[in-house]
Amino acid sequence: MSAELSTTLIKATRIREYVAKHPGCVLKGIAKDLRLNKTTAYRILTTLVQLKWLTKQGSCYYLRTQQREQQFQPVGWLANQTVQPLVDARHLTAFLGMQYDGELVISQVFASADRLSDFALLGERQSLNASALGKCLLAFMDEPTRNAILQTTRWQAATKNSLTDRQDLLYSLAAIRDQGYALDDEEVQLNMRLAVPVYSQVGQLVATLGVAGSDAALQRRQIKSLAHELDGVSHQLTNLIF
Repeated sequence: MSAELSTTLIKATRIREYVAKHPGCVLKGIAKDLRLNKTTAYRILTTLVQLKWLTKQGSCYYLRTQQREQQFQPVGWLANQTVQPLVDARHLTAFLGMQYDGELVISQVFASADRLSDFALLGERQSLNASALGKCLLAFMDEPTRNAILQTTRWQAATKNSLTDRQDLLYSLAAIRDQGYALDDEEVQLNMRLAVPVYSQVGQLVATLGVAGSDAALQRRQIKSLAHELDGVSHQLTNLIF
């Protein structure tokens, strides 16, 4: 075994032990506390994620069991208080989605009284290219994570409108970042959806908040107004929960 390999293994072990003690830590903190070059730390972290020893949510690292425990619990009555008024007033369903292993996971559902069947989507996994929720995550996640996902994923079409070409998807993600929200137009099912990013109080992307509804509830002329309202709810979630 070469000296170089031994050194790398020692650094990888130290990083894994650090993440175990500091779930949700980020690259900058890991490199600083362990006195590692950021490039070296990132390379080792990426390898540990690929080996499935660690997992990454946004820019935060976890042991795989920690990530499941901390990220996919229902966000509780505070979120319900924040999201449900919008859902009821506009006869929509709202979803919180998170990235896990390169896919979108529906981690919370808030449904109006006439859309209770949408609770069945809780826990569903979808391709990130196939909905506003997924594209919003891709657009606003940190660039290294996004590039890794784009380079290693073969996109599947959920409907004829799904974006599967990498260059088309890149153009779409750039537009999403510019306008601050994502739309899908019958890319998963026959409803148009709208989604905005949700950040932690330190500015890390933690989730995406989206809504789905009928054509009457999601009229195109009201999209910008609804996006602004949804963004306000996202900020409340940041202040109350994240």
